[in-house]
Amino acid sequence: MDKDKAPERQVRIQFGLKKEEYVRGVRYYLRKSHLVSWVQLVLGLAVLAAVAALTWMMGRLNFLNTLLLVLMVLVGGYGAYLYFLRPGRYYAKHPELGREAAYVFSKEDFARQDDKAAAIYDWNVKKLWRTKEFYFLFTGGEGYTMLPRRAFASEQDWERFQEIVYDAVPGLEIRDFS
Repeated sequence: MDKDKAPERQVRIQFGLKKEEYVRGVRYYLRKSHLVSWVQLVLGLAVLAAVAALTWMMGRLNFLNTLLLVLMVLVGGYGAYLYFLRPGRYYAKHPELGREAAYVFSKEDFARQDDKAAAIYDWNVKKLWRTKEFYFLFTGGEGYTMLPRRAFASEQDWERFQEIVYDAVPGLEIRDFS
């Protein structure tokens, strides 16, 4: 067989995300994208300490202190919801996340198929994150596809996957967290 007519390089993976795995991946994304961060916690505690100190010095809780206190409770509550509750609730509302799905990656495009639907996607990936457990393929905006590394049958498969992504999207922004 002629080398020029060799079959196209493809990688096929198949997986279903478990709830714990999905939640772990989303929380990782939230931390690394700085949507939820330890800096926010430290800043919140500093503001709360300042409110407490000003209230003690003035002998009462004035309007500004009350406003700061309410804002900190709202921001802290939303951060806690986003990190602790939302991933699990989102998974429960979207059963397709747990369904077994097959992906086929080639240089031209990639396809996703489960028992209910099939779709073909162009490589409009803007960046790729590699972690110890996942690959995150980021498209325009805030959308991403999370692929567990366990879905790749062998080391050669995920190396071939990386080569396909690099060839398909020249100049791709890559971050390696592994």
